[in-house]
This record gives sequence, C-alpha cells and structure tokens, in this order.
Amino acid sequence: MVKALSWRQVGGIVERFKSLSPYDNSAVPGSILKVEDDNFDLKTGKQRQLWCYAISAKRYALFLRNANGTPELLRKEKNNSENRWSEHGLGHLLNPTDSESDDREWIAHVWQQILNSAVGRRIVPMSFQATPAVGRVTVSNPAILRALETLNSGKNYPEQIKPFNFLLSCHVKPLGHPVGVDPARFHLIAPYEMNPAKWTHLEWTDQYSGQAFRIFTSEHYSSRQTASVKTFGDVISEYEFHAEPKCADSKGNTCEKTTRGLLQRRHVLIDRIRFIGKESNELEEIDAGLIHSAADAYTEFIDPSRDDWAVKIRPALKRIVLSKLRKETGFSRRALINWRTGKSRPHPRNQGRLVDFLRRNG
Repeated sequence: MVKALSWRQVGGIVERFKSLSPYDNSAVPGSILKVEDDNFDLKTGKQRQLWCYAISAKRYALFLRNANGTPELLRKEKNNSENRWSEHGLGHLLNPTDSESDDREWIAHVWQQILNSAVGRRIVPMSFQATPAVGRVTVSNPAILRALETLNSGKNYPEQIKPFNFLLSCHVKPLGHPVGVDPARFHLIAPYEMNPAKWTHLEWTDQYSGQAFRIFTSEHYSSRQTASVKTFGDVISEYEFHAEPKCADSKGNTCEKTTRGLLQRRHVLIDRIRFIGKESNELEEIDAGLIHSAADAYTEFIDPSRDDWAVKIRPALKRIVLSKLRKETGFSRRALINWRTGKSRPHPRNQGRLVDFLRRNG
C-alpha cells in the first residue's frame, strides 16, 4: 500500500509555503507552490482525479477514467502546452503509419494499449506491430560516411549519400546478430526510404565494417549475411516492461522488469573514482541506438594513483605474509617488495596472476 496525501492536505502545504515566498505579494501573489492546471476540469473549474501510470522516471502517462472506468489519456487542453504522456524511449522511431509525418499520435496508441492492459480492458492489436522498428539518423561524422563508400561507389555525386543526409537505422534483436560479428560494434543503417513496406527489402550496411546485410523480422536466428531485427511490437513490449536500475523495490532489491509498487533509491557503495568525459556529444547517437558500447560513449582519463592496482590489489598484497606470497605466486622476493611498496608495477599479465592468487585466498 502507498500512503497518498488528500487534496485538502496538499492545499494546506501550498498555503504554508505562502510565507516563504521571496516575491512582493502585490506583484506575485499566492504561494511559491502551485497545484498544476491539469488537476482542474477546464469547463467546471473543479478539481478532478488524475491518474498516472509510471514505468520508470522518464516513461509515464497521465490519464483520466471515464464513467466506465476506461483510461483516457490526458491530452492537450486550452491552458496546456503539450500532451501528458512521455515519448522517451520511442521518440527516436519513425511514424510506422506514415514515415513522412511528424505526427506522434502512434505513441498515444501505444500508451492507450498499455493502460487498457493495466486495468483489464480489451486490447486491440496495432496494425504496425510487425513492421521493423526503424528510426531516422543523420550522417553526422566521417566514420558513418566511410562505411557507405561501397554504397556510393560508381554513383554520380547528386545520387550519393552526403554529409547531413538522412539515413534509416534499425535495432537487432537479442541473439539476432549475424554470425561472427561483435554485437557491441555492429549497427545497421540504410539509405533513407519513406515506404515502410520496402524496409525489409533494402540492403543495410554495418556502420562499423561497411559490410552489407539483409534484415528480416519473422525468425529469431540469423546467418553471416542476415540479421534479425526488432519490430515495433518487440520495442513496445520491451518499453512496457522496462527495468528501473536506479531504484530498488520495497525490500531493497534491485528492480527487475516485473517489479511493481513504490520504489526507493538504491544504496550506493563507492568502488573507485573514475574520471570520464561527458557523453553530450554522442547523445543523439545513443538515443538512436547507434552506439552500443560504453567505451564509445565515454572517454576515461586514467589516474594511476586511483586505479585498481593502487586502491585494491596493492593494499591486499600488503596484508599477506611475504613468504606465503612468494611461495604461492612464484615471484621473487625483491619484485614483490617493490610492488607492495609502490616502487614499481608488475606487467598486466603478472597483475592478473596476483589477482587470481588474491581471489583464491578470499
């Protein structure tokens, strides 16, 4: 059970905050806290009951319930600037009903299906669920352009794909990668095509290797020349059961895809300090699914005084009797003394041997 405040209690809190307002009351009257206009009926002005379905911090929808209890998404009204459902996690995908249109009403259909399922109402399958989940990306860096050299070869300049042109981007299913590729460095792109019926007939290019592949959606296996890609139905199913790794459940356990209820913040223990660069230059590519490896999104600046050797391995070695350390690892006494005192560092291969020894000894 979740203890919720009543409207009267919330009103009392708003009233208490009036005295904390830093503004001239004649110029800015009222409290510094505001009950949002969404809470009031546009016609009657009376407060109404709002509901929220939250999947994670950035995936949620506000809705009303009609006389039959059926959910109705809270849509743009006179005093509101936007609809009250999140597009996070779906906004990078093209409109599956009309790829030329910027209309995002299809996301409203997704949320309506999720809400109907949550309250036990009838679910009507969407016509585009079997369509490949495809997004639009821009040729924004030389690496992508180099991958398209084979595709551009032999074409007149006006027919070539050029910097800042649009491309299609799709997402491979788990275990759907072509045989022999590295999933962390594999992503398919294709020339921009507006007709969804043609997406499975295009020749797709791996942006890392430049090799050509074909895609399909009907099976869960692949070959050396083909990849199994996610459909809109796959993406919607994953969207509805998205885990919230930053939070814990009521017992303090890490949230999983099926976790429900009031969540709490997870307790964090500092393992070590890592200096990394910001990922802001790659945000668009990350949202579009072009980047799968953390090494491609972050730049780490190594501080030798704070790496694993300095803060974990060497202190652990110093707690072990030198004679035992020498006998069980086979290293010389002088080398072990230098390593333990910090005068020198072992080769990475020897570091691995020392780590294995430490793990065996708990």
